[in-house]
Amino acid sequence: MNKYLRIVGILSVLCFSFYFTEQAALFMRQQDPLYESILAVEEEYKEASIDAVIEDDYIIPGYSGIEINVDKSFQNMKYLGYYQTSSLVFDEIKPSVSISENKDKIIYRGNALKQAVSLIISDESLTVYLEEMGIFYSILTTQDNMNTHREYGIKINYDLTNYDTVEKTLKENKENNDLCFAKDNNKDFCIQKKKTLVKESLAINKNNFSKQYNNVTAGDIIYIQNSLGLANFKLLIETIEFKGLKIIPLQDLISESRD
Repeated sequence: MNKYLRIVGILSVLCFSFYFTEQAALFMRQQDPLYESILAVEEEYKEASIDAVIEDDYIIPGYSGIEINVDKSFQNMKYLGYYQTSSLVFDEIKPSVSISENKDKIIYRGNALKQAVSLIISDESLTVYLEEMGIFYSILTTQDNMNTHREYGIKINYDLTNYDTVEKTLKENKENNDLCFAKDNNKDFCIQKKKTLVKESLAINKNNFSKQYNNVTAGDIIYIQNSLGLANFKLLIETIEFKGLKIIPLQDLISESRD
């Protein structure tokens, strides 16, 4: 019993010792002019996170906030010996309402702050142009085109009949991802497969092209339907670029991270 009490006493002393040592080190850091310089700009660089927006069965991703990691920034600059803005280290602040806690909701657009859009296509004839131009896109993939090489195309398993077979092949080719195109009433199917549900915010085809192509806005997930044609598609790409929007991978558009 006495031996047990001695061990507990020693551990308690060690814990208090570590605590007071850390507190003393913190106090010393706080007296350092370099540490004070970082604290002085802490609020200037802090940006609050933006919560995801939920509308019935749909969700728009939020956007992570940022704040200075004072201790890591201090360590960087202490090594240099002087304050340098480029040596500041930032932490991301996750939104309070996030897509990660709302997996049953369908993401139908990305956060507009990214000033970007993403493309989903099913027309193989458009991929040649996209690959030549180095434009990122997502392609609805079935057993018929699952082995086609894509440099810029992200494959989304869309073969409801042969889903597991396609999924296995994509995994073997290291092309599998967390996305499921929740269209044609297959929401429950996507949930069953434990995938992230996505849907277009703007569908464009040959019949509605003249009315829709100029309606593209930041955050849009654009579904290019098979009847659009290459000439119209090129005009759509030019319009997107003219509006100052980037075309980025769908995973990046719907991510709440700032990267």
